[in-house]
Amino acid sequence: MTMALILRLATALPRYGRVVYCLYRDPRTPRWWKVGLALALGVIWTPFINIPEAVPVLGQMEWLALTLLAIRIAVSRAPQDLVREHEDAIARGDSLWHQDLDRARQTAVEYRAKRRIG
Repeated sequence: MTMALILRLATALPRYGRVVYCLYRDPRTPRWWKVGLALALGVIWTPFINIPEAVPVLGQMEWLALTLLAIRIAVSRAPQDLVREHEDAIARGDSLWHQDLDRARQTAVEYRAKRRIG
């Protein structure tokens, strides 16, 4: 794997991760899509399928590349109006991912404050 490809993978993964997260949380996303992506990722991540693990870094990069490929294919097969809607919300900073992240941060702050008081 070339360094340029690794850089492309590293920059694409967060974007796809947020879109997939939002699609999974959206009840309008078809169940077949959610199950299909989960099965594909399960096959890729299963320890019984060994992608050349003899070369340590290559094995992990292959795993990352296959994961990103499965996610890209899944996003291309998702309802495109939902994908565009979630991409726009991510760009604005008010997506489901951002809302959940803000909620998690707030919960962590409240928990920390309680631990200091109690």
